Amino acid sequence: MEIASEASGSIGNLVPHQDFELSPNGIQSSPTPAKHPRATMSFLEPWDAGKGAPFFRSSPDEGFEGTNFKWEEKTVTVRNARDQIEQFTLDKNGFCFVNDDELSLELIHALRVGKKEVVRELYYPKVERLMKTLTGASRVIIFDHTVRKRDPSMNKEDNPNGKEQPATVVHCDQSAKGALRRVKQNISENDDINEIVDAGVQMINVWRPLIGPIVDWPLAMMDYRSLSSSDVHPCDLWRHQFEEKGQTVTFTHNENQKWYYLDRHRTNEVSLIKIWDSRREGIANMCAHVAFEHPDTPCDTTPRESVEVRCIVVK
Repeated sequence: MEIASEASGSIGNLVPHQDFELSPNGIQSSPTPAKHPRATMSFLEPWDAGKGAPFFRSSPDEGFEGTNFKWEEKTVTVRNARDQIEQFTLDKNGFCFVNDDELSLELIHALRVGKKEVVRELYYPKVERLMKTLTGASRVIIFDHTVRKRDPSMNKEDNPNGKEQPATVVHCDQSAKGALRRVKQNISENDDINEIVDAGVQMINVWRPLIGPIVDWPLAMMDYRSLSSSDVHPCDLWRHQFEEKGQTVTFTHNENQKWYYLDRHRTNEVSLIKIWDSRREGIANMCAHVAFEHPDTPCDTTPRESVEVRCIVVK
């Protein structure tokens, strides 16, 4: 796929790939699904609870560690979700796929070059409408978005601010503690946090490619039903010494875990990823996810570009 330079203000060929046909729910399915690739993912090393919680510390003061753990690489099978796409739901699996309109060339360009005000004006309302339609929410608070563009010259472990690369370690953006902190930061002083939580509030990421179909470093998601509570390890985020910056979730590897990705993920297809849910009983309340290097990716493939919008969804 040829893509014009960002300086030109134009976008390359976004014509849908012709190998797909529509399934009953409107998502593209393939008559010849791709095989299930084997891929390497980075997990939290086997964790001893006696060490306390894993942590990251940014700008550590002298004498304080930046982190207290290591990543461990494991090879896993990533199942192609394309031929069973209508079976996945947020409450059962922690993720799902929905069909959406193509974005305008103006909006794609604004996203790719980082025009945040244009994105907030044109893309945020679109995401809000989509989330209300899909979840029946009375209110959607969009508090952040990230545009990622893989830079082949950078090491996959390097992910500096301002040069966001695909996230290559298995994670979930927020723990319950971290999510509640985010909700409190983004509601008004007239809102009652307890009422919001009691009514039901979710945190959901809305992820889509900006060029497609995705071949380079696609997104993989773990089926919540295959996740054991012993695999889940909240990770504290500190600054300097113990200045609290939030809490995410890391995961240890388990052979029973099942991973899925959407083969040749297109720009008019959206992946919804559940980050947290205050309704904990009997439903998925998180989704581990990660970008992975597909072993069949051609060496001349266009580097992956994507956008994820982070939403607080209030019933």
